[in-house]
Amino acid sequence: MSDDTRRSTQSSEEMFESIENISPDTVFDLLSHRHRRIVIELLVASDGVLTIRDLRNEIIEKEQGVEITEGDKEQIEQVFISLYHIHIPKLAEEGIVNYDQERTVVEPTEKLSNLVPFLSQL
Repeated sequence: MSDDTRRSTQSSEEMFESIENISPDTVFDLLSHRHRRIVIELLVASDGVLTIRDLRNEIIEKEQGVEITEGDKEQIEQVFISLYHIHIPKLAEEGIVNYDQERTVVEPTEKLSNLVPFLSQL
């Protein structure tokens, strides 16, 4: 094993050791979908509360390269529904975000920062 390989292995091990109460499988699962990765990036950048509409708008702009008003209406609705029913609840279940489903508000928790080092590796 080369020194570079050993160093990257050690840094991966160190990253997993720094995560409290989240298994490596859970980390990979949470980061496996592009929309969840974008949500995490947006929440880190915002340093505060976002609505699902805010998140949906940003995802559409990133994926389609257009303003929300010019996006495909069906895809806009599909992104909102998947955030509302799948992606945000999955992050909330692991304690990464607090989610008020009634108000469609998403707030990062301290655990969110545990995923940031993994995003930079993707």
